[in-house]
Amino acid sequence: MNWKKAGIAAGVSAGVFLGMKYVFPVILPFFLGWILAEAVHVPAKRICEKQTSKKLHLSETALGMIFIILGVLLAVLSVLFTLQYLTGKLGECVQYYPELKEEAQDILWKLCLGIERLTGISADKSCFYISRQAELFLRCIFSGKNSMNTAVVSVKGCVCFVGILAICIVFAILFLQERERVYASLEKWKIFGNLIHIIREMAAGIKAYLKAQFKIIFVVCLLCVGGLWALKVRHYVGFGVAIGMFDAFPVLGTGTFLIPGALLMFLQGKIKMSIGLLVLYLLTAAVRQFLEPRLIGNHVGVSPLLVLVSVYLGVVLYGGFGFVLGPVSAFLIYVILKECAAFKEN
Repeated sequence: MNWKKAGIAAGVSAGVFLGMKYVFPVILPFFLGWILAEAVHVPAKRICEKQTSKKLHLSETALGMIFIILGVLLAVLSVLFTLQYLTGKLGECVQYYPELKEEAQDILWKLCLGIERLTGISADKSCFYISRQAELFLRCIFSGKNSMNTAVVSVKGCVCFVGILAICIVFAILFLQERERVYASLEKWKIFGNLIHIIREMAAGIKAYLKAQFKIIFVVCLLCVGGLWALKVRHYVGFGVAIGMFDAFPVLGTGTFLIPGALLMFLQGKIKMSIGLLVLYLLTAAVRQFLEPRLIGNHVGVSPLLVLVSVYLGVVLYGGFGFVLGPVSAFLIYVILKECAAFKEN
């Protein structure tokens, strides 16, 4: 065993973990601002190279600032229109609350009848118990104390989000003004070239991974829509796309909906529907297992098994956002170790 390589790998892993855990949240607004500045710099530079822009004496910095301001305005308007749309839909759902409640009670009663046939437990008793527990759960969620705590946490989250967004925008504008000077100073350091290479490798790997996942999700969505259509499920397009999109989340997959749905149909006595949903789940899982090694392995060079392990470790080490930070950290470790190997060869 090469202890030197093992020590380097352990040091890099520890450094990435500590950086992502404690340093990255601090520099996040500035990192996002840098990404925003670089994103608007490319189109601004192309426009400034045209003869019309030269005649108007347009600078890359001024155009970049205009793009940032317009982008922020469009984003704010989009959020406001989205909230208005969701509020309207929520009002429509409130209007249909009695019908939805009646349908939910009907489904619960059929479920309890299925439990009675399987276990002998009275449907009346099980239905009353489940309804009682659901009522207590909702009462606990919407109690005064919990509602106040939720409101305080929501306000804090909104304030933090607005603050980070403001710092990000201001930093992007200021960075555009000092961009050439900053890069000229950093290029004097040899490590800056290695850092840029690592960032480019990360960007290329993440782009390839997302592209492969998009192809897989598209195929899974088509299978879900086609399967639900064959099973004569109402609103099969919407449900199929939703279930297929849920397959994008690591660990969860289509089984999060299809397996409980198959169990629910079985308890209601709809055996064919239950078998159909179970077959659909097995088909989508098989397709993902077939496509993942070929698309992700070929484009990214990382095993899907390592991606799954990194997701699990990310959730354990980082918490809620670990399903994103875990794979990013793992790929960052991989790129840094590869860069260290290339540096030694040179």
